[in-house]
Amino acid sequence: MKKVFYDSWLAKAILFPSYSTITLFAWVFTKWSKTEARQSTINHECVHARQWIELTVASGLLLWAGELIFGYSAWWLALSAVIFYLWYVLEWCIRLISNICKRDAYHMVSFEREARLAERDNNYLENSHYFAWLKFYKK
Repeated sequence: MKKVFYDSWLAKAILFPSYSTITLFAWVFTKWSKTEARQSTINHECVHARQWIELTVASGLLLWAGELIFGYSAWWLALSAVIFYLWYVLEWCIRLISNICKRDAYHMVSFEREARLAERDNNYLENSHYFAWLKFYKK
């Protein structure tokens, strides 16, 4: 599941100079070589890859059930691939507007909070529960 593309031309092409790594769908792309890459960054981005998989599968199942029950087009299943990004942006916007904790909204997004928790634990993905990011809504 953790597919990391080191020294990626894609990362070099789309990332701003101050950024080094990005998760797109279930893959992690980094500008760094394998020896340069920080394990904490890779851990962080691999958590995002798992979050994407969790939401894609869950939303895909719901959309598929909706298709069977309500008979709408199977093309709606394609939406499941971007649910993670839609949820992320929606949560970020809500946190930005509400400004609950006078921190910036990015650091308060539940996906980011879980990923930061995993940065120093190389076994986080193996030891954590699926949908662990949901627990950050309680806090």
